[in-house]
Amino acid sequence: MPKPNGIMKETTDARRRWDFTYWKNDLQGGFVSFLVAVPLCLGIALASGAPLFAGIIAGIVGGLVVGALSRSAVSISGPEAGLILVVLSASAALGSFAAVQLAICVAGLVQIGLGFARAGFISQFIPSAVIKGMMAAIGLILVMKQVPHVLGYDADVAETLTLFPREGASIVELVRVALGHISPVALGIAGLGVALLMLWERPVVKTHPVLSKIPGALLVVLLGVGLNQLAGVWQPEAALRGTHLVQLPVVTSWENFLGLFTLPDFAQLRNPKLYTAALSIALVASLEALLAVEATDELDPLKRKSPTNRELKAQGVGNLVSGMLGGLPLTSVVVRSSVSINAGGRTRLAALLHGTFLLLSVLLFPTLLNLVPWAALAAVLLVTGYKLTRISIFRELYQAGSSEFLPFVVTVAAILATDLLVGIGIGAAVGVFFVLRENYRNAHRHERFVVQGQERIRVNLGKHVSFISKASILKVLESAPDHSTVEIDGTLSAFIDRDVVSAIENFRDTARRRGIQLLFLRQGAEVAQNLAGQRDTHGTDTDFDAYYKLFGHERNWVAEKLRRDPSYFEQLRLEPAPKFLFIGCSDSRVPASQVTGAAPDEVFVHRNVANLVVSTDLNLLSVLQYAVEVLGVEHVVVCGHYGCGGVRVAMHEPDNSALNSWLGNVRTVMQRHQQQLAALETDEARHRRLVELNVIEQVYNLHQTAVLRQAAHRGKPVQVHGWVYDTEAAHLRDLDVDVRRAFEEYDTELRYQVQAEGLVRLPGHLHQPPSLYSVYTGAGSSIIAVPPFEGDAPQGTP
Repeated sequence: MPKPNGIMKETTDARRRWDFTYWKNDLQGGFVSFLVAVPLCLGIALASGAPLFAGIIAGIVGGLVVGALSRSAVSISGPEAGLILVVLSASAALGSFAAVQLAICVAGLVQIGLGFARAGFISQFIPSAVIKGMMAAIGLILVMKQVPHVLGYDADVAETLTLFPREGASIVELVRVALGHISPVALGIAGLGVALLMLWERPVVKTHPVLSKIPGALLVVLLGVGLNQLAGVWQPEAALRGTHLVQLPVVTSWENFLGLFTLPDFAQLRNPKLYTAALSIALVASLEALLAVEATDELDPLKRKSPTNRELKAQGVGNLVSGMLGGLPLTSVVVRSSVSINAGGRTRLAALLHGTFLLLSVLLFPTLLNLVPWAALAAVLLVTGYKLTRISIFRELYQAGSSEFLPFVVTVAAILATDLLVGIGIGAAVGVFFVLRENYRNAHRHERFVVQGQERIRVNLGKHVSFISKASILKVLESAPDHSTVEIDGTLSAFIDRDVVSAIENFRDTARRRGIQLLFLRQGAEVAQNLAGQRDTHGTDTDFDAYYKLFGHERNWVAEKLRRDPSYFEQLRLEPAPKFLFIGCSDSRVPASQVTGAAPDEVFVHRNVANLVVSTDLNLLSVLQYAVEVLGVEHVVVCGHYGCGGVRVAMHEPDNSALNSWLGNVRTVMQRHQQQLAALETDEARHRRLVELNVIEQVYNLHQTAVLRQAAHRGKPVQVHGWVYDTEAAHLRDLDVDVRRAFEEYDTELRYQVQAEGLVRLPGHLHQPPSLYSVYTGAGSSIIAVPPFEGDAPQGTP
């Protein structure tokens, strides 16, 4: 077993240290999410019937304690609206908030136990369409919940994620009341805030060297404070005050500050109701945390995956500390996390800063924060909600088909009509229905045809055949006419349920009585036996079963094509040239026909280990030139795949073999992006990301080849695409590589040119040390990137 190389050791060590690469982004994300969290913490505490400061305590603990212990890169924890009813129920059962604190502590211990029991896998059983539905529903609720704040009505607005609560005013009633209390100042602050945030999303700001460094949400808050202060000077009666502003408790002394913290009522340890309440808090908080982490991982620009068991332990410690100090129960919160991400947050440093700002705000400047209008924060949340529920998300899932779209919209509708957990449960049930339906439909397919006057039925079993398919398979068998032939092909099935096998075997007696010839092929055994007479092993021990199985597949494929179209092979010669060149990996699991579902005549194919495009590979360059100049292909696809053995080998210590020399190209990619890879939590996450980065690199290499440059010069440019295939999910993903955006830094790396006096540096700056690389420019010379030079003096030609 090869040992990891230096790069992988650095990656492992990086997990133990804090990553300050994105500290400016994290500062922005932590600060903006803190501004949003202050009123939310207070609102949730108010709705829970708890002391107002209990919400602030939970927010501080969620940022500092959970942020330090969690391995989630972008998730921020704190009090969450979904726990309001649980806290109210616990308060009613236990009689005091001090008793509820003890229940929160016990719930924390239960969560820690769940983490050690590795219960984090539960979130993996929630379909992705349901997770996206949850985020879209939260986005819609956020947008609608801000309408009263935008209009200037901030009294009695409970910040829950329920549009139609069982108790209190619904959003419809609040909007109706708000329409009678419109504040021009609040409306102006919210409108200008949304306009400013939209402007900050434009390229003119994002690419500006100064403006791009300023968080738009911070400007909105400052704008809101400034406009409200001006209104107080010019028209004092119109200025926002009281409930229209953030209301943070003002601490006047250290004793006053310590008095805000309370201890649990340990006398309740003998109360059986305590443990029922603790279990309810633990289960709800854990499920919401797992779902929220799954959702924020989807929003993470770096696409990192959070270890769920570690998250449960961190949440448990957080609830234990929060209960001990007098805080509310906490969990991971999608709203705060998404606000942080949108403001620039990229690592868990943002969560720590979030908690630090909450603590400092109570100690140092509560009066200053109490000048922030709700309308300014409503503008930030409006834009955040819109990003969570963009029309493009609905369109994407609609195009994916009913099995994706219906669970998505049902989840959205159910959350809007009930609450978060109930809605997710309903959406998950719909998702499970579609899973079962697809399993029922796709576990097998059958067709009927006539051969020499005799009816023949062929049943092709899928890769996984569960007991769910038993009834449909038997229905096909029982519908077979007398004296026909039924062929059940299970040679490609990795699993056939015992009930299905028994049902087929039991049908043999019925088939014999009705004169039906039943052929049941499993895992190629019968094919090998039928062809055994052709063996000529000459005394060797070679396994010829799989060898002869190939001939059986070939015969079946030819017969199938001729049965459907007798002139298939004649037309094949007359078909126009393919329009696609597919550059894939040599791995036997990812042939172009399987990945794309295309016929053999539709795609021109080149494959090598790890799907590389290397400037010295004459084999690939010949294929590329023939495809572009002779066949006239219009698209070239570089397709990698998760689980790529070549990429895994490249991630370990190289040796002197030809394979490792070839995979040095993948190591170059790994070294170029080692900082990004080091930020990922697991080896599997780093492998998957390196697969993607390797594909992007090869797309860039293709764009630099003389063949594609000359094609563009002739006015016939070829489109180049980067794909990744998930072999387990059988899902194909387009990386949507934007050449102009993704390759800006690549162009600055290739800055050395071979000239008469030697290797000379061209104008420009190196962003990072390049590796040995040669690219033909089409102008009669090559640009070469080599390891760093001292100064700009010619160093000779390598």
